[in-house]
Amino acid sequence: MITLVTTLLLVVLSNFTVEGARKTYGVADSGSNDNNVKLFVFGDSYVDTGNFINSPAYKPPYGITFPGHPGGRFSDGRVLTDYIASYFNIDSPIPNAFRNESNIQNGINFAHGGCGVYDTHIDGPNLTAQINSFEQLIQQKLFTKEDLQNSYVLVNAGANDYTTHVQDHKFFDIPKFITTLVDQLKTDLKRFLSLGVGKVAVSLLQPIGCLPLITNIDFHLSCIGLLNKVSESHNKQLNDAIEHIKIEAPGANTSFVTLDLYTAFLSTLDLMMKKAARDGNSSSENAIESPLKECCVANLGFECGDMNHHFGTRLYKVCGHPDVYFFWDAVHPSQAGWDVTFPLLKPALAQLTQQ
Repeated sequence: MITLVTTLLLVVLSNFTVEGARKTYGVADSGSNDNNVKLFVFGDSYVDTGNFINSPAYKPPYGITFPGHPGGRFSDGRVLTDYIASYFNIDSPIPNAFRNESNIQNGINFAHGGCGVYDTHIDGPNLTAQINSFEQLIQQKLFTKEDLQNSYVLVNAGANDYTTHVQDHKFFDIPKFITTLVDQLKTDLKRFLSLGVGKVAVSLLQPIGCLPLITNIDFHLSCIGLLNKVSESHNKQLNDAIEHIKIEAPGANTSFVTLDLYTAFLSTLDLMMKKAARDGNSSSENAIESPLKECCVANLGFECGDMNHHFGTRLYKVCGHPDVYFFWDAVHPSQAGWDVTFPLLKPALAQLTQQ
């Protein structure tokens, strides 16, 4: 079974890397930050709001839903960071690339699209390097002890590590790599204990077998269950690692919770697929063929946003109604996708705020 899983991974992932974004736009009208809450974000393009400056997210058609033009997020609109910041009633924290001492009142986003726990093929900081940047700012006393204790950390990393592992033709040792990757992730997460951060939310890996890039091999009819086993194994080990962190530091002032993207994605997609089946051959203009199909479909060998500059033609097609699609492009949720997923993550955030 593992051989089949890794072979499929090689076939469908070898030419793809999750990327990030260039510029930030917060959730509108979140209110003033009167309670001194700050959000510090680490990881990849699911949470990056602007650190990957030279990325497709700064080209049309990204940002068509929000802010109405390319805004630096790998989506048609908002991403997970925006929803979590809004939950804490603050604007999305400024990307580190655009940071100055006057715009860090809501925290800082260190996440960089295309990056992972380890180095990837993208020229950007891995998770350890992102945390190093955070630590340097703490040492420079940009944040007080009270700031840190009242702050929240969001970590979403790991998917790009599996992509890179397969691209490097190391596809026969996925089980061993999962353990190695989670061990390093655990080491990174433990650093927040010594840095004095109050609360940490860690995303579990999304069901990679449901990404349009993957489901394309069977015409988006269903998720590839064997590939989801990789996510399941990763998530089990990550949950165990976080429990070990809690046991190893029983008196720590840092709380940890996990955001179960795996279950949230699957639950939402399952409901959408049942609805699509009920709708059948609906003639509605906003009916979709499959929830597993992306809104922005690139021509073979290209990505959403690519252009034929010689002829000035697009190498992609965009659906007419992104608001009914769960996925925006081959791997990233649309704003509508995050909108229906986020309520399933709120209980974990509520648990974090109460600790």
